[in-house]
Amino acid sequence: MGNFYGFGYGMHGMRIFVPMTRTRWTPPPGFARKLINWSRHLDRPLPWREEQEPYRIWLSEMLLQQTRAAQAIPYYHRFVEQYPTVQELAQADIAEVLRLWEGLGYYNRAHFLHQTARIVTSTRGGQFPDTYEGLLALPGIGPYTAAAIASFAFGRPHAVVDGNVIRILARLTGLEGDPARPEVRREFQARADTLMGRSDPAAFNQAMMDFGAVQCVPRQPDCPSCPFAGFCMAWNTDRVNAFPAKKTRRTLRHRYFLFLVLKKGSRTWLVRRDRGDVWRGLFTFPLHETDAPVDDPEALARSGWPFLPPMRPMTISGPWEQVLTHQHIHAWILTASFPRTTAIPPEWMAVEIRDLPNFAFPRILRRFLNDPRTSLIP
Repeated sequence: MGNFYGFGYGMHGMRIFVPMTRTRWTPPPGFARKLINWSRHLDRPLPWREEQEPYRIWLSEMLLQQTRAAQAIPYYHRFVEQYPTVQELAQADIAEVLRLWEGLGYYNRAHFLHQTARIVTSTRGGQFPDTYEGLLALPGIGPYTAAAIASFAFGRPHAVVDGNVIRILARLTGLEGDPARPEVRREFQARADTLMGRSDPAAFNQAMMDFGAVQCVPRQPDCPSCPFAGFCMAWNTDRVNAFPAKKTRRTLRHRYFLFLVLKKGSRTWLVRRDRGDVWRGLFTFPLHETDAPVDDPEALARSGWPFLPPMRPMTISGPWEQVLTHQHIHAWILTASFPRTTAIPPEWMAVEIRDLPNFAFPRILRRFLNDPRTSLIP
């Protein structure tokens, strides 16, 4: 198919143009062995490193889907301390699980965590399936998490493919295309499996994760020091920043919320979000949504909750903002004293204000509660 020119190294380390043949990708010789040897010299202590207990591996992987390792560590310690076994997690109230998860976002994963714990406990005596296919059948466990548990806990030969691994493979092999497309994702998986070969699955997968986190980083990677620079398609064609292919960004949906904080003595009211919408299972103050920014919070409160008596005194704060995966939340919070007796909707739950720290709130409301200027929590 002809030649194209990339970069290589000549005598004395000088970078020069060298011809490269456009051929079907073939794995670098000894890749898995060299990668594992590279990883062994890495000082990257993680509490789940070398872990072989399926429950703890599963827990760490669920957390790592949400955030970076450094941020996941304190969450991991809190979960393990609160629920040392999958059986104890299964017996927990979902509200407690959501409270521990608070701050990570995408709360469906916390629901999956609880649901899977209950299934593993009730149908399998607390034992996770020891096969990739069995793990994949559990709620919230996709191909990546199933491969991680299968390889780390049971030594099954399944290569993990997450964002870090996709970046490595795209740069190394020159694989283009949106990784979100099933056919492209399957090709990434095939190439990862090929690179792993017959090496130790757990050691290989851990080394790939480490390599993506330390060496083949998203921005400004230190390519000259990379042990695979000579085989890297992106580096040798001077296109490191072009891989992996950029995903098409979805347009953010803007939403406008008014939260109503009613105070009556030492109490206030909360509602629990149980619908198929953002923050499922979390607690919020009563909420009214509008199609436009909140210009007159008091008038909006009147239209949303017409049964309310006159509210004095009151304070209005906002906008408070939170950006979710595909949504941008703009919130205004109206705080008012509520001295009169009136019919409160049955779904509103009266709670002591001093107990608010014990409830799981969306990040936007936790920021409000923690702000000393609100003076809501004594």
